[in-house]
Amino acid sequence: MIEGGRVRGRWGGIGLMCGLALASAASPARPADTQFWTSNSAADHARAESRGVVVEADGVLRPGPRTASFATDSLAIAWCLAVLKDGSVAVGGDDGRVLRWSERAGWRVWARLGPGQVQSMAADGDGAVAGVGPRGNVYRIAANGDTSRLAATGERHVWGLVSAGKGAWYAATGTRGRLLRISGGRVEVLLDTEESNLVSLASDGSGGVYAGGDSRGRVYQVRSSGGARTLYDAPEDEIRGLAVGGDGVVWAAALSVSAASEEPASEEGPQPTRGAVSGGRALLYRLTPEGEASMWWTAPQPLVFALTPTLRGVRAATGNRAGVYRIERPNGAVLELAPPQGQITALAPHGDALYAITSNPVVLWRLGPGSEAGGELLSTVQDAKRFARYGRLRATGTGERTFSTRTGNSETPDTTWTPWQGVGGDGAIASPPGRYFQWKVKLGGGESSVDEVTVSWREPNLPPRVEELSVAAQGQGFREGELGARTEAITQTLPGGQKVEYSATVGGSRPLREMPVWARGLRTLSWRGVDPNGDALRYRVLVRAEPDGDWIEIGKDLEPSLLTWNTNTLPDGRYRVKVEASDREGNAVGEAIVAEAVSEPFHVDNHSPQVTALDASVEGGRVVLSGAASEGEGWLQRLDLSVDDGPWRSLSPEGGFADSPRLTFRVPLPELSPGPHLLSVRAVDAAGNTATRAVRVTAPRAR
Repeated sequence: MIEGGRVRGRWGGIGLMCGLALASAASPARPADTQFWTSNSAADHARAESRGVVVEADGVLRPGPRTASFATDSLAIAWCLAVLKDGSVAVGGDDGRVLRWSERAGWRVWARLGPGQVQSMAADGDGAVAGVGPRGNVYRIAANGDTSRLAATGERHVWGLVSAGKGAWYAATGTRGRLLRISGGRVEVLLDTEESNLVSLASDGSGGVYAGGDSRGRVYQVRSSGGARTLYDAPEDEIRGLAVGGDGVVWAAALSVSAASEEPASEEGPQPTRGAVSGGRALLYRLTPEGEASMWWTAPQPLVFALTPTLRGVRAATGNRAGVYRIERPNGAVLELAPPQGQITALAPHGDALYAITSNPVVLWRLGPGSEAGGELLSTVQDAKRFARYGRLRATGTGERTFSTRTGNSETPDTTWTPWQGVGGDGAIASPPGRYFQWKVKLGGGESSVDEVTVSWREPNLPPRVEELSVAAQGQGFREGELGARTEAITQTLPGGQKVEYSATVGGSRPLREMPVWARGLRTLSWRGVDPNGDALRYRVLVRAEPDGDWIEIGKDLEPSLLTWNTNTLPDGRYRVKVEASDREGNAVGEAIVAEAVSEPFHVDNHSPQVTALDASVEGGRVVLSGAASEGEGWLQRLDLSVDDGPWRSLSPEGGFADSPRLTFRVPLPELSPGPHLLSVRAVDAAGNTATRAVRVTAPRAR
């Protein structure tokens, strides 16, 4: 139910269609392959829009009833409608307003029933009666629009009104789930249920009434004699719609909705409810007058709002995708109308015609009398996931059929989509490439039909890209570090023959003195390959000396976007690398594209520096270390000192900066203990190359 614009009860609420699904899922294929969308079942057209074209239970499209629509912006939500004695239609909605439409006069405000929502309505002579919430009043509206209050029910909502004969009325109410009888201003409680609301009502044809609840999912019958019974207890939460056929069969729409978005409530009047229902399920049950139940139809939409009987079955109004379905055999629904609005909330037959009212926005639709020549169906929007070209549209069927197509790059068709363009006689699609695609068919009269529509499409091969190409410094990733301790299982036999097993740490951790020689010339390249079509990429890597050397291949047919190569074979100097990416694995012969990226320049330096001088002397009772180091091609970036084969520690050069091809140093070593020592100095250049030199010295005893 809906209170003050907010959805209440367990079935959820009204909501616009929240998304568009593929008419038929495309099987995994390479972009080079031609792919197909095929629509040939009722499920494929479940989210189509149609007027004047029906979708049969087997998915065949045929000419349908003549349709006409009449929109109004005077209501935000419409809950109920009734066809009046003169053939005009009354519609109740928000702000207590009742509108009246006729072919001659169009829309006009017929009555204002105070704040709240007009939730139910029934024709009464040349006027109507209407139920209003949240104040629970019932009004009579005269032909000229004058209103009078029939009763104050004492309830908050009046969800259904059915004639009880002789000027009396049955009323389905909430929020105490009561069935009332209103007569001469007197209100009598006929049935007090455990439901929160009784939300549906239908005459039993014998002066009694059937009612459906919103929380127990039960169908109740109250006979004209006053006896009451539960006709059916459904597994679902709510009985939203009821209809009784000429043979006494009761049709019940049962809903079970797991989640719904809601708009804030307002006592002043409702706001259009836009929340989408997720996880909902709507079923149609066929009940005999004795209570024997059979499940007749599972709706493709999560909500059924209203039912009305036909000669051989029933019609159902749905949301969150508006539709009118005619169900005349088990699981054999015919989609008669699929307008673009959010929901169809009420139905009212009138002779050979049927009126349906929608919300989000409010539009009155008329189906019939007669059939439509030139009805249209707009297919579900189909998503290629990427930019695509479209080949041919092929359709099977009979009679006159005219197809057109359009494309766009937004999920919902809007003004940015291309205009509709006709499909050629050979099926060629004229619409330009785009991610989203939609087709439309216009059927002639008579025996025109469409059994199946197939659309071919293919992704154009777009060039790959190579991004974030970087060249690591020489030896980076192969730096000195600590060797991890090794844990081994040890088995031991104890005295007496008992065996035990335990683990122990073998060895310890000892820092490496310097980078292994084999790693000094290694360079690691990394990059990121991107393909708009999702093609697998293969890479080729080349290097050249700057500024105009020849490109030399150093790697080919690579799958990972990483390569380590040894630069020791290259002369010292300035270089660049190039990475080429090819998408040939995912494309037809001759259609592969190769993209490339060139790195920033980098230097190769495979020559080690030199420690050109090293001396340790005793001055003033302490050891003083001095010396010099040099680099031929680049510059020195670090000096290190190790005492007695211990850990390397940084050694500051004179001036404090290690940034020159030649560095000198002179440092006192007051921490040396008396006695002989081995002092090692290491020079490291910018490429990670090292040189080491050692000297022995005897530190004096302190005086």
